[in-house]
Amino acid sequence: MTGVLPAVRTPPRHRLATEPDRRAYDRYLAARNQYKEEFLDRLEASCDGGPVLEAGPGYGGFAGLLLARRPVDLRVLCTDPGAAGLLGERLDGAVPIGHWDTGRPLPAALAGRHTLVYGVHALGGCTDPAGLLTALAAALAPGGRLLVNDLRRDPDPFILEYTLREMAADDSPEGGYRLRTYLDSLRGAWTCAELRARLDAAGMDDWAVEPDGPMALTVEHHRSSDDRRG
Repeated sequence: MTGVLPAVRTPPRHRLATEPDRRAYDRYLAARNQYKEEFLDRLEASCDGGPVLEAGPGYGGFAGLLLARRPVDLRVLCTDPGAAGLLGERLDGAVPIGHWDTGRPLPAALAGRHTLVYGVHALGGCTDPAGLLTALAAALAPGGRLLVNDLRRDPDPFILEYTLREMAADDSPEGGYRLRTYLDSLRGAWTCAELRARLDAAGMDDWAVEPDGPMALTVEHHRSSDDRRG
């Protein structure tokens, strides 16, 4: 079953054209977020009371997990332009929300003001990870930290085999959707080596790319507290 992963990544094509599509993908993300406790621990430990920005394809589910742990001065940007309804429903006006087109810089009003910027599931659909990460880093205040977590295409083969068999055992329509979407996401994921090469080519050799458990990776960057550029 693990032979489904290609040597060359195939960017995912998650269908998000309608509200039912978005809600199905949101339920898929919620299921995957159950395995991100350690990353959530890192985010919680990095919250120091300053402004926090989440940017990615999620619909507020991960933001809700973080807010359930502690009060956070949080803003959420979703890469899906049709996300406003689901985001507003989930966060109920407690958190400012907005849309971010990853082909463009972040809104200028967000530049240089966040002590923590993070993303989950944001890299798989991206063809220019160095550009996306640079755009996110522009929102960091001096001394701020960027953390981006996603699947990787070179996971532990034994854990992957177990995960796929467990998912395939659910023959309900919802189970079939989760398995198809997970495989699509895996095929579009980056390996640590691929991301490292992209960042090095962009002169981002001070950024860290590390495995996060058997299935995921995390990219981390710190903006120097001495960096006072606007």
